[in-house]
Amino acid sequence: MKIWHFGLVYAAAIVIVFLYKDELAGWMQHYEPPLIAAFGIALIFVLFPVLPYKIIIGMLGFLYGPLLGFLVSWSAATIASAILYLLVRSSLQAKGRAYIARFERMEKLARFMERKPFAAILVARLIPVLPQTLVNIYPAFLSIRLSTYVTASALGKIPSMLLFAYLGNELFANARNALIVASVYGLLLACAAIGYRIWTRSAP
Repeated sequence: MKIWHFGLVYAAAIVIVFLYKDELAGWMQHYEPPLIAAFGIALIFVLFPVLPYKIIIGMLGFLYGPLLGFLVSWSAATIASAILYLLVRSSLQAKGRAYIARFERMEKLARFMERKPFAAILVARLIPVLPQTLVNIYPAFLSIRLSTYVTASALGKIPSMLLFAYLGNELFANARNALIVASVYGLLLACAAIGYRIWTRSAP
């Protein structure tokens, strides 16, 4: 598939989801859909990110409780990541890798990820300093196995998704606790981001 074909189909799908995003989100908010339906909607919002996925995680946490809400959102995000990886790898890998090679900083990051794929992807998921859509696609251009990518991604998503599912459940029941937890997480995230920058700069 040519790049413009892929981009056109994906853009059209995003437009469709965007047009109906309020209806989908409203249905989830006002009705408690079956888990399989909630999983399907979460999967759509990961594949076509017209709403911040954190909102969906929080909504699922509010509807189903923190643990079940986390499991639905985490499984949807993990499967969506694998789907995007396979789609990009099968149709755009060669052109994407050639494009990366044109830019020194992007090529440096690519070599770093190829040397330590599991650690790099895990850290990128744990410390979301990079856009998560980029983390979904970038490894598909590189020499990184699907099993490594999916395992590292799945593990790295756990802390933040648990947090947002908990916040969604607590926000209306105990806003003070939710604010404290969010503040602590933000502080830890800032410290981790500084550590991540130091780590990547030290890489050859």
